[in-house]
Amino acid sequence: MSFLKFLDPVIDQLGLRGTDNIEPLKGPCAKIGVRPSQVIVILGGIAVFMMLLGLAQKFLSTFIGVLYPSYKSIQALSSSEKDDDKQWLTYWVVFSTITVVDSSFGFVLEFIPFYHLIRLALFVSLFHPKLQGAQVIYDKFIAPNYVKYHEQLEQQAKGFLSKAEQVAKEKLANAQQ
Repeated sequence: MSFLKFLDPVIDQLGLRGTDNIEPLKGPCAKIGVRPSQVIVILGGIAVFMMLLGLAQKFLSTFIGVLYPSYKSIQALSSSEKDDDKQWLTYWVVFSTITVVDSSFGFVLEFIPFYHLIRLALFVSLFHPKLQGAQVIYDKFIAPNYVKYHEQLEQQAKGFLSKAEQVAKEKLANAQQ
């Protein structure tokens, strides 16, 4: 549909031209006469509008933060290149870290106006090919702390696993009696 051409500058600015090559979207989009990138921009706009209205905020920010990265991760695993594997593994490490923090302190963070919209913008900045925010956060925060504390964490994990194994064996022995 030619009337959607006005979306082209937005698509270019957001770096979404590559989404026109997503196979599962090509067929349905061709049937209705639009490009996949146009559908993604429209659905993204609807999602942001819904979030501004306070509808399904957490679901939408998590859904968008998981859907596209999951697709790109599967694509990366299917390719022979290693750079894309590293990019998406880094994304998931950062995403997981943010999710743990969000799960722990989300009840306080919910009081920040437009928190889920900010959260969505953060997730998009983490996976956007031009920004590569996940790599920045990993390099500046996660990697230095991993280097600093990984030995202590390994010892704590070994101690915990040893204790858990001991408890499990005791429970199993008691259950067999």
